[in-house]
Amino acid sequence: MANKNYRNNATVYAPPQNNRANTILQGQPQQNKSRSVGSYISPVQLTRIRQDVLTWRQAIFEAEAVYTPFRVKQQQLYQDTILNGHVIACMNKRKSLTTKKKYEIVDKDGNVNKEWTKYFQDNFFKRVINYSLDKQAFGYSLINYTKINGNMPADLVLIKRQNVSPDRLNVTSFPYLIQGEQFTEEDNEFYDWTYYFSTPNDTAASICGYGYLYNVGIYEIFLRNILGYNADFVELYSMPYRVGKTLKTAEEDRTDLENALKLMGSAGYAIIDPSDEISFIDANKAGTGWQGYANFEERLEKKISKVILFHADAMDSKPGKLGAVDEDVKEALQAVELIDCDAVTLDMNTIVIPKLRQVGINIPDGLIFQFKNDKEKQEERLKENENNKATAEIAQIMKNAGLQMPAD
Repeated sequence: MANKNYRNNATVYAPPQNNRANTILQGQPQQNKSRSVGSYISPVQLTRIRQDVLTWRQAIFEAEAVYTPFRVKQQQLYQDTILNGHVIACMNKRKSLTTKKKYEIVDKDGNVNKEWTKYFQDNFFKRVINYSLDKQAFGYSLINYTKINGNMPADLVLIKRQNVSPDRLNVTSFPYLIQGEQFTEEDNEFYDWTYYFSTPNDTAASICGYGYLYNVGIYEIFLRNILGYNADFVELYSMPYRVGKTLKTAEEDRTDLENALKLMGSAGYAIIDPSDEISFIDANKAGTGWQGYANFEERLEKKISKVILFHADAMDSKPGKLGAVDEDVKEALQAVELIDCDAVTLDMNTIVIPKLRQVGINIPDGLIFQFKNDKEKQEERLKENENNKATAEIAQIMKNAGLQMPAD
């Protein structure tokens, strides 16, 4: 049965109603450029510019413009923000909280469908989940695929965010264009072959959020500057300053002494006259100014950790007794995990699965995506074991005292 005719007259065939995972598609379309959002975008590089507090402010002014909002400056800011080692480490840790969890496909009664659960373990869906999580950082993600290999969607790519307008819901061939292809309209060639994931806006200035990287951006700018200041301090004060004194006036003799100072390394030496002098000025008088850099850097990293992972010590907390992590950090990470898992689950069930049906992958009605709650079950089991152990210890004490604990 033909599922849908596209503008290029390509046809996708749905499987019979008694579909099984190995007969999801009986016929597969070839890759078609009309479904490729990337072929619509002109290959223009997003310029990297020097980021400071002013550009950080300009990014939100541009995004909040009433008539012509754009996200280009924000994406310029973000592409530098994620180069920071601490920022990317926090992002990876946050994403890992969700990506390490197992998931399954279940029916309305919660029964696991093993065939479709196995089908959704493909790397295609793992990448979809990854891009869905990225929306929390960048505000939105538009991804596109153009063909199906065998019974599996393939060639998934991320669309350049500077070419995507979350406010106009279109993708443009160049940044800063108003008109573009409306990827949310069903009669558009891209519609069935794109997944658009977005975040809510807390200020009602847009229909899409800015992502947590905007909040991180201001701290990362200062952190980047601190790194430069620290490097200058090390260069000026941590290395001894070499000074040469000579009474010689001949240019050749003075050049020899200069070269001796310039090329002095781990085994440097110089042959000088009694009237010449070489001395090293160390940084003993540099004071404690360097401590201000380290202190400010640490505070900035804690702010970034708090924004991304909900706790200042989430990246650096150490296991305590019996390997237990600080309870506050644990609760913060659990809150992050719950938010991201709920967001991914919503994207999979309201966007991904319905659109897979549109391209001919006949996923039975009523099946939904969900993450396993093994961790919660394990915690309940551990808590129950602790209670049972405590009860057993009380029973032993009562027995030693000649008493008998009631069986109930």
